[in-house]
Amino acid sequence: MVVDGSTARRSAAYEAFAEGRLQDAQGLLDAELAASGSDFQLLNDLAVVAFRLGRIDLSQVYFQQAQQLRMAQDGLLIGNLIDALAGAKPQAEDDGAVRQPVSGEADDGYFARWLADSASALHAKARQSSDEAWAAALYASVDGEAFHGHLLPAFIDCEMQRMFVGSSGVPALQEADRFVRMLLGQLNKHGLVLTDASVAVDFGSGWGRYTRFMLKHVHPDNLYGLEVSPQMVEHCRKAFGMANFLKVDSMPPCPLRSGMVDLIFGYSVFSHLAPHCADAWVDEFARITQAGGLVLMTTQGRSFIEFCRQVRESGDCSRPWFASLAKAFVDTDQAYRDYDAGQMLHFVEGQHGSTFGGSLIPHGCIESIREDFDLVDSIDDRAIFAAGAVEL
Repeated sequence: MVVDGSTARRSAAYEAFAEGRLQDAQGLLDAELAASGSDFQLLNDLAVVAFRLGRIDLSQVYFQQAQQLRMAQDGLLIGNLIDALAGAKPQAEDDGAVRQPVSGEADDGYFARWLADSASALHAKARQSSDEAWAAALYASVDGEAFHGHLLPAFIDCEMQRMFVGSSGVPALQEADRFVRMLLGQLNKHGLVLTDASVAVDFGSGWGRYTRFMLKHVHPDNLYGLEVSPQMVEHCRKAFGMANFLKVDSMPPCPLRSGMVDLIFGYSVFSHLAPHCADAWVDEFARITQAGGLVLMTTQGRSFIEFCRQVRESGDCSRPWFASLAKAFVDTDQAYRDYDAGQMLHFVEGQHGSTFGGSLIPHGCIESIREDFDLVDSIDDRAIFAAGAVEL
């Protein structure tokens, strides 16, 4: 809920929300509304807090006011549930899990159906399903199909999906499925069990392709997404019907309490962070992760040096990001020497205050990251995913 230039009241509301003090958060936001008047972000945040407090009618009013304000300013919202998702095709209710729509004007709309649903009820139903059935339901949700009467998280448009993760639709979810299955396997390997009391964080949550898989394994109240893009935070709060998606800056801190987290996971985030940024986030993970918790991140491996060379020599421009790769690690032999010596490699793309680019973090570098973590496993298997997974 915090954006650049936010007032002290908004900052305090953000902290209250992150700590689960929803009434305090609403009071602070109401005070901000009275003092400063409405803006899109404030109305959106009021809607989310109202939804979490069970004040469905008020939530809908705030969301619609936010929609009207943004449409007047910027045009169509990314992931907007009122318009962009109005054509979704939820299945007929089969077990009475979805309550009747609550408003008069939107009784037949997707927005009213979404407001009447519950992320907690969806989680409870998903818990009863196998991992295979849950993955199949998420694949079917690409076409708007529901899951035992529950509306599953919606999507941004296909081009935006590809912009963020390189693929869209079912293929994007299949990649997420492989990663989450590996994550669950590692939890099991190290004797860690996710319960409804477990707190998990999707670091760099984007449009929520990994978070949606974790809805089965972690209670929605304890499932967080940390993301630098305010548009993706906005989309996920609405698409998931939960507000634990938090806007963070490219550098920490984040608003989560010290020692509150059991699991932090991230896909293709540390493969972009500049060294000083990566170090800062590792320190932040050490602060918020409780003893015995697990941090699992993917990184690029040694073979990425050769991949950049091939892109450079081929002149391949089929993907926008290849232009950056062509400029990366131009001295291939030196890059190999540095990597093999355990040095982190990084090239800057200039985004997010020069904290974002392309990074390679060798095994030796990870082993020496800091004393707060033990390196318990390292996996480099391109049959599972494009980047090697590294656990701290």
